[in-house]
Amino acid sequence: MINQIPINLLRLFLLLMLQVLIFSHINFSAFVNPYVFPLFILLLPFETPRWLLMLLGFAAGLALDIFLNSTGMHAAACLLIGYLRPFLISIITPKGTEFEISPNIYAQGLTWFVVYLGVATAIYLGFYFLLEAATFLNFFFLLLKTILSTIISVAFMLIFLYLFSSKKVRRFA
Repeated sequence: MINQIPINLLRLFLLLMLQVLIFSHINFSAFVNPYVFPLFILLLPFETPRWLLMLLGFAAGLALDIFLNSTGMHAAACLLIGYLRPFLISIITPKGTEFEISPNIYAQGLTWFVVYLGVATAIYLGFYFLLEAATFLNFFFLLLKTILSTIISVAFMLIFLYLFSSKKVRRFA
């Protein structure tokens, strides 16, 4: 896990810059906003303890909040994903499945990975949009915005993973 620290710091910096400089300025409509930033928490090693996932999620979300001036909403959503990630992995993974060091699209397979990204991103965005709206009055608008943004976000995350995964990892898939 120690040798994963430089890779994860680079991933954090890259995702933070991509989210702040590019994806935060993309609005396909009032319903669709892509978010690739949760990928940082979702790609941390499997053996990362929950408390560390929550701490890293909060710190990373707070960094994003500082750049986007979003008053702690990303920090709260990242904290939630850090807390729920071990539970989510245990629910969507068949019993007796062996894992590599960290989630990998090639090792776990495309179906598992899309379900993992989709559910986690939907939780992240649903919670974020709920905090942003601060009300349940427009529930169907929030639901539609969450679903459409999740689909677009997962598509961008998959593109990001295919572009930046090493060829060494691809050969073993």
